[in-house]
Amino acid sequence: MKKNTRTLMITLISFIVIIVVASVAYNALKESSAPSVSLTPNLTNIPTAAEKTVAVAPSIDAVEEPAVATTSSAVDEPVATPPEATADEEADAPETEAAADAPAEEAPKMPDIPLFTLDGEETSFDAVRQGKPAIINYFASWCPPCKQELPHFQAAYDTYGDQISFIFLNAMDGQRETLETLTKFMEDFPFTGPVYTDEGIFAYIFQTNSLPTTVFFNADGSIANGYLGYVSETALQENIDRLLTQE
Repeated sequence: MKKNTRTLMITLISFIVIIVVASVAYNALKESSAPSVSLTPNLTNIPTAAEKTVAVAPSIDAVEEPAVATTSSAVDEPVATPPEATADEEADAPETEAAADAPAEEAPKMPDIPLFTLDGEETSFDAVRQGKPAIINYFASWCPPCKQELPHFQAAYDTYGDQISFIFLNAMDGQRETLETLTKFMEDFPFTGPVYTDEGIFAYIFQTNSLPTTVFFNADGSIANGYLGYVSETALQENIDRLLTQE
């Protein structure tokens, strides 16, 4: 009887150890098997009142970098090749002339787009971020990868909310996502981050049709980085660290 009991206890302990090891291995595999897809966000023109259309209805199936419309200033134009300088001319030319003539390329900055609270009050991107670095997480309650990443975005907001402005931008289209579906989601899901809507302007100027989409902004409003699709906890922390170490 004692031998059977000991065998049963050994079997039970072995089973528990297997479950624990399998759980740890699964979490590690999940983190590595769902890599964030980095993208370089580009801005197109903000629509005028006459150009505004209904909010974009994103698809969670898109994983590739979306095609981005460019403004006329971003279109490459043929440049005439100057004649080659002689050795004497090159020697006489000041070393700093080329550097002085070349304009410094600046990172694109986020326009001060209007944002709306869930109570319908209007604010804006600059008013919300208040001169701090910012993170826009574009999401919807029906989007599985959005819900998968929200817990570590929530944890980051709880930790860094006083240093970084978190903007959880809901893709409310009046069909798949409404105020009612979002409200119910926030009641059922343990999520308390600040949520805004924007009439689809974010999706328009970034030309994104995928959820989730996350963009990181430096304190001056310039774009630091962006991700299309699920952002891992590791990638989120690395980008936050870079935002906080910007001079």
